[in-house]
Amino acid sequence: MNPLLRLEAVGTDLDMLIHGFFFNLDDKMQFVPELALEVPTYANGGISKDGLTITYHLRHGVKWQDGSPFTAADAVFTTKAILNDANNLQSRNGWDQLVKSNPADAPDDYTVRFHLQRIYAPAISTFFAEGGLYPVLPAHLLAKYPDLNRIPYNTHPVGLGPFKFGKWVHGDRIELEANPLYWRGPPKLKRIIYKIVASDNTILIQLKTHEIDAWFRAPSNLYPQYQPLVDQGYVMQLKPGMVYSHIDLNQKKALFNDIRVRQAINYAIDKKKLLHDVTHDVQIRAYSDQSQLSWAYEPNVVHYDYDPAKSRQLLAEAGWKPGPDGIMEKNGQKLAFNVSGVAGNSTGLATEAIVQQELKAVGVQVSIKNFPTEVYFNSYQQGGILQHGDYDAGFFAWVAGADPDDKSIYDCRNIPPAGQNSAYWCDKTIQDAEDGALSSYDQNVRKKYYSIIQKEFALQSVVIVLWFQRQIFITSPNFHGFKPAPATSSNWNSWEWTME
Repeated sequence: MNPLLRLEAVGTDLDMLIHGFFFNLDDKMQFVPELALEVPTYANGGISKDGLTITYHLRHGVKWQDGSPFTAADAVFTTKAILNDANNLQSRNGWDQLVKSNPADAPDDYTVRFHLQRIYAPAISTFFAEGGLYPVLPAHLLAKYPDLNRIPYNTHPVGLGPFKFGKWVHGDRIELEANPLYWRGPPKLKRIIYKIVASDNTILIQLKTHEIDAWFRAPSNLYPQYQPLVDQGYVMQLKPGMVYSHIDLNQKKALFNDIRVRQAINYAIDKKKLLHDVTHDVQIRAYSDQSQLSWAYEPNVVHYDYDPAKSRQLLAEAGWKPGPDGIMEKNGQKLAFNVSGVAGNSTGLATEAIVQQELKAVGVQVSIKNFPTEVYFNSYQQGGILQHGDYDAGFFAWVAGADPDDKSIYDCRNIPPAGQNSAYWCDKTIQDAEDGALSSYDQNVRKKYYSIIQKEFALQSVVIVLWFQRQIFITSPNFHGFKPAPATSSNWNSWEWTME
């Protein structure tokens, strides 16, 4: 429950309910001031002339859920906690651009300044915003600890958000209660029960029986089964999002170091079939990691459209020949690997089954090996499958923020445990372009570098992007005020939610 120690999207959803950020991202991908009063710019003096100091003016009268006052000291403490190597964070991306000796200071209780080593373009979307992963934590409760890895707070957090932590029944639910001290006033809902259900089909049943009232990011492969819920009165919304589903070819595995093998796998997968058969044409075909919603989107990248003949040709060029059983062989080794995802995820299971079948048709033997959510996405320190690189090919989704910065997941310097590059992929072209994209606050300059990144990303086929999601939200007809957002989380306005 400590936001600094985990990465899953569901964690960010909870953070938006329990904790406080400087800004939230609304349903139009615009910053909504929360703990900060305005977005820093050159024009208002929030960004210094040299671009190296970012100043925030904080809201007065905000209280922690235990009644203690929120001040700039909390932001300074949390910044230093994020940069403290003793804390088991999975990513310090962006935060590591701060001056180590003096990353942040508070000239008074309601002003905090961040000091950058160099211009860092996504600074505003990083520091205590959704793109930077982390909300502000309470200094008065946590400053006494040398590290935050094993402390009572991690199972009973105290935040600044509209809802406060009530109870965590492991493997079943998290109960939240209305925060009477929330700076906007108490939220309209008295309680939220966040249920933990491993099976999509079980969630569907619980919606039908009204055991639950909402399902955010429902899987598209069950789309035809949602119509009876709509007939019952449920509201279903399909909204384009910044979430992309992909298959990573782990670069720790020698099998995938040959670009011809990676491209052959890409050509062998019929993405149109996946979109139709698995997602019922809900999702949007994609070729790289930037959404069409992003100002940085580059449409002119290489496409690996379904071409099994081209796939076989590339494998032959790479020295692979069919064995007696039809599976490709080279130097006594079969062309075989596992594809892994989350156990119980119906979209993943359906995708894996089709990919397995299509790759077998070109002589590639694929086995399916899935893991429980917490095992698959656990931190490096906790032995997470992705973070440790203990997989061959991995199917999962990334939830992107409003800023196109993808350095934390595709830069050489962010291979675990340093960051979230769980593909263990190092590409010098991408790394150099990432540095260029982050070196200017000018969007036109940045766009040129993100074009380079997307073209190289698509060409190399280390990450095979299948689709960008149109997120599916299913809510009770009695649930009002919910406004889905395309970026990190749709829980940005939970204080307005009501239930009849």
